Amino acid sequence: MTAESDLQHALSLLRSGQAKAAFKQSKAAMRTYGGAAVFPNLAGMALCTMGKHRDGIDYFQKALKIDPGFVDARRNLAQTLILLGKSDLACTVLERLVRDVPEDADGWYLLAQAQMKRGGTDAAETAVTRSIELNARQARAFNLRALIRDRAGRMAEALDDYQTALRLNPDDVDTLTNISLPLARQGRTAEAMDSVRRAVALAPGHVGARLRLAAQLVEMGETAEAITELHAVLERAPDQADAIEQLAQLQSADENAALLPQARAELKKLHGKSPARASLNFALARIADQAGERESAARYLAEANRTMAELMPYDPTADSALHDRIMARFKSVTGAAASGAEEAPMPIFVVGLPRSGTTLVEAILGAHPNVQPLGERAAAGILLGPIIEADGPFGADQIAAFVAGDLSMLPDLSEGTTAYVDKMPENYRLIGFLKTAYPTCRVINLRRDPRDVALSNWRAHFSGSALSYAYDLAGMAHHFNRYARIMTHWHRVFPDQILDLKYEELVADVEAASKALAAHCGLDWVPAMARPDLTAEQVLTLSATQLRQPVHSRSVGGWRKHADTLAPFVQGLDPALWPDLA
Repeated sequence: MTAESDLQHALSLLRSGQAKAAFKQSKAAMRTYGGAAVFPNLAGMALCTMGKHRDGIDYFQKALKIDPGFVDARRNLAQTLILLGKSDLACTVLERLVRDVPEDADGWYLLAQAQMKRGGTDAAETAVTRSIELNARQARAFNLRALIRDRAGRMAEALDDYQTALRLNPDDVDTLTNISLPLARQGRTAEAMDSVRRAVALAPGHVGARLRLAAQLVEMGETAEAITELHAVLERAPDQADAIEQLAQLQSADENAALLPQARAELKKLHGKSPARASLNFALARIADQAGERESAARYLAEANRTMAELMPYDPTADSALHDRIMARFKSVTGAAASGAEEAPMPIFVVGLPRSGTTLVEAILGAHPNVQPLGERAAAGILLGPIIEADGPFGADQIAAFVAGDLSMLPDLSEGTTAYVDKMPENYRLIGFLKTAYPTCRVINLRRDPRDVALSNWRAHFSGSALSYAYDLAGMAHHFNRYARIMTHWHRVFPDQILDLKYEELVADVEAASKALAAHCGLDWVPAMARPDLTAEQVLTLSATQLRQPVHSRSVGGWRKHADTLAPFVQGLDPALWPDLA
C-alpha cells in the first residue's frame, strides 16, 4: 500500500457514505504517514460528515500544523467554524487565506458567507463579487450574492443574480428555493410556487425547500397542503423545531395532541439557549392553550420569550436615543413639504405597532382595483438608516437619492395602479422623512389597545431581530411608550395629514372603516373593500391565516384573561400617553 492508495481508499469510503470507516482509515494512515497533512484533513471531513464538527476542527488544525499552507484544510476549518456560528474566527482564517492565495475563488466565497453571518453586508458583497470575478461559472456564488442583495432591499438585482445562477445550473435546489420569496414579494406568486415545487421535486429530502414550500402554501391560504409538507419535513428531520412550531400554529387541537409528545421529546434533548428551544416552547404554548391548560401555556410562553430575550436583548437606551434624534430633525409644523417626489403612483404608508391590524388595513385597501398591496417593504429603513445613524442631512440631494432608491426597489406594479400600500409597521418612526420625500403620500396609523397588542406580540415568534423588545414585557412597554410619544409629535408636525384608525372600531364596522380609509386616500369606495377575506390572495406576514377569515372582534379585550402575565407590561405603560385605557 502507498500513501496515494490509502488516500484514494479513504476518499472512496467517504464518498460512498461510509464516514465512520473513512475516519478509521484516515486515522490509521496518520500513524503510517505522520508528515502527510492530507490524512488529518480527511479525518476532519469524515467527522463533520458524522455531525461531529467540533472534533473535526481539531483534525483540520492538525493538518495545518503539519502544512500551514494547506488550502483545503484552511477552507474546511473555516467552513466548519461558520457552521458552528463562529463567524469571527472563520473570517480570520479566510482573510489570511485570500491574502496568501488571492486567486482562490472558493476562499472568497467562504469569506463572503462568514461576513454575511456576522452582519457585514457590504463586505460580504465585495467578497462574493471577487469570487464571481475569479470564476463566473459558480451558480452558488450568484445565489449567495442574490441573498445578500435581497437582504439589503435590492430586489431587482437579487432576482438578476438568482436568474444567472439558474442559467448556470437550472437544477440548483438552493437557488430555486431562495428565489421563491422575492418572486412572491413581487406578486409573481405562480412563478414563486413553481420554483419551490421544482426544488422539492428535485430534492425531496431538502428541509429548507420543504419549509419554504410550506410557508408559500400558508401565504396562499393552502393550509391543509402546508400541514402535509411540514409533516414530510418531520419524517426526514424529527428534530426540526421550526416545522414543529409551524405545525402547532396551523393544526387543530386534536391534531396537535398527537404532535405534543414529539415536541416535548425534542425539547428535552436541547440544552442551553437556542432559537430551536424557543420554537419548541412557542409550539408547546400553542398546544397547551388549545387544550385549555392556561397555566402551562403561560409557562411555555415565558420560557420561549426569555430565551429570545437572551438571544436578542432589547436596548431601551438606544431605542430612546433613536426616537429622540429623529424627532429633533422635525420640530416645526409643516403643512406640506417644500420638496420631494411627484408620486405616480401614490404611496400609502400603513404604520403602527406590530399585530395592531396593519395587515387587515392593507387588505382592505388592496381590494380596490387601482391599489396594489406590497406588504412590509424594508426599503425606507434601509435607505434612511445610514442618514439617521450619522445624523446626516436630508436636503434636496438626499431626498432625490432616497426617492430614486425607493422607486428602484419597487416591484413591477400592475397596469392601472394609481396607489400602492407599504405596511411596514415601524415606518411610524420615519413619517417625517416620508412626508418630506412624498408630500402627498397618505399615512394611516393603526391604534389598538396596547394590552391586546402586547398579548399578541408575546405569543408571536418574529423573524429577525428588529422586534427584540417583543420578548421582554418591560421592554415592550418602553417601546410602546416611545411609539405613542413620537406619533403625538408627528400629529403636531403634520396636522390633519395622518389618519388614526382604531382597530376596535375597524373590526366592529369594517364597511364604515373602509369608507373612511377610501376617503383619506382619495379613492372611490368599492364594496369589495368591506370583505378583505374574499380578496386576499397572498399574505407575507404572521396574519396570513387570520386574514382569510371574515373580520371579527373576538380578540378585542382578550388581554383580560392574561392580566397576571401582562402585569409588568401594563405597569410600564405611561398613562399620560395612553389616556384611553380603562
